This record gives sequence, structure tokens and C-alpha cells, in this order.
Amino acid sequence: MLTAEQKQQFADQGYLVIDPQIDPAIIDGVRERVGNGLLYPDGRTVARVQDAWRQDAGVKTIACAPTVLAVLAQLHGRKPLPFQTLNFRVGTEQKVHSDTVHFNSNPAGHMCGVWVALEDIDQHNGAVIYYPGSHKLPEVGMSEVFAEPDLGARRAPMRDGPLSPRGWWRELRGHSPAHDSAHNYLLYETYMERQIERARIAPALATIRKGQAFVWAANLMHGGSPRTDPARTRHSQVSHYYFEGARYHRPLLNPDGRVRYFQPDWIV
Repeated sequence: MLTAEQKQQFADQGYLVIDPQIDPAIIDGVRERVGNGLLYPDGRTVARVQDAWRQDAGVKTIACAPTVLAVLAQLHGRKPLPFQTLNFRVGTEQKVHSDTVHFNSNPAGHMCGVWVALEDIDQHNGAVIYYPGSHKLPEVGMSEVFAEPDLGARRAPMRDGPLSPRGWWRELRGHSPAHDSAHNYLLYETYMERQIERARIAPALATIRKGQAFVWAANLMHGGSPRTDPARTRHSQVSHYYFEGARYHRPLLNPDGRVRYFQPDWIV
């Protein structure tokens, strides 16, 4: 299915644009139902809906598209296992990050993301910004962030002991028993901005058409570009995948450096 040139591009640049061959009616249905708030009948305006696959069959269909699964299997040499969806109505303008801080694996590298455009996406409505080739840089965990003296001095203090009821419950779920992930993530974002300056890698925009998909490697630096036209939507769906035969963990939730494995809720 993939050409040798496409495989080489993914290896060298860390991304690939593909046609996932998803029925346009499914794309339109997800955009209307999820993007326009079917899951929030009280009228709330939300920018992101997580794991809508649990309630919406179209979201699940996009995440499990046969062409996407076949492409990922070719790129990784293992069976892909979808485990999370995120549906967006507008661009996030999220700061640059790598997915490896949120979702990692042992062996490393067996995770990826696929972003499907539910409408045309250009430089004005918040396209994904990414840094080609950045997936080859060393993975960044919280130990690297805290090794920066000024960032380490600002790390979140211990909050729950491992023997406390809440600490015990967090440990059982694969989380560090004592951390403030929101606070520590701000430090991570600062560190990643410094990494970009150090690496001197130029950014690019994933301006893709409705129905296309942007596939990226787990360690590729990416985020949300500014919405220069705030009146426009940016309907899209991200699906995250692990791969068969690995073990899975979440570095951000374990800032003490200990690896705590967890079992995702697979999309089946």
C-alpha cells in the first residue's frame, strides 16, 4: 500500500499525509453530531471532546478505518491498537509537545497519532504545526525537564503519600501517588520551547484537505498554530494508537521517574 518513498519519508521526517479512504458521509456526520455538540445537549461550546467513540459510531469508524490500520501496520511492523479519540471544533493553539510525554511504550516508539480533517484546513484556521525530523531527537520525560535548574526548582511538591487512600488509588491506576501534572506540564512546555531553539528545526503546517489524514510519529514535536481567523472552525479528529506486543506507560503522570505500566481502554 505504501511506496518505498513514503516509508522513507516517515522514517526521515516523522510524518506522512495519506488518504484514509473514509466515506465522506461518515466524516460529515461526525462533524455535525460531535463537532457541533450532540454530546453536549445543554448548549455548551467546547473545543475538544475526548473519547467520543464511546457514544458515536462514526468516531469509532474513523479511528478504526481499515486503510489507516493497514498504513500504521506497514510503518511499525506491528498490529495497531486504537485507544483514544479527540474531536475538535476549532484549533487548539496548543503549545509544542511530543506525544511521548503523555503516552509512551516499551519498547519505545510504538505509539502514533492520526489527525483526520473533517473540513479543509489551512494556515488561517489553526492547522497543526510540526517540526519535521524532530522525532529523531532524544525523548523528553520529566527527569529531563527537572534537570534544568530553574525548572527543577519549580517542580510541583509532593501532595499525596503512597500509603494515603488517594495515593494508593493513583498507584493502582498507574499514576505517581504524588504529583500535580497540570503544574509540571507548564514546565515541560517551557523546556520544549528551549529544545526547539537549541535544535534550530524549522516548523511546517499540516494544511490538509477534508478527508485527508496526517500521520505522525510519537516523538514528533507538534502543536496548534495560531487561528488568524477566529470566526472559522477547524473540525477534525485525532486518534491515538499503541502497537501490539509493547507495554504502555504515561511519563507525565510519573514525574518521580518510576515507570508504571497501564492497560488502555482499547477501541474495539
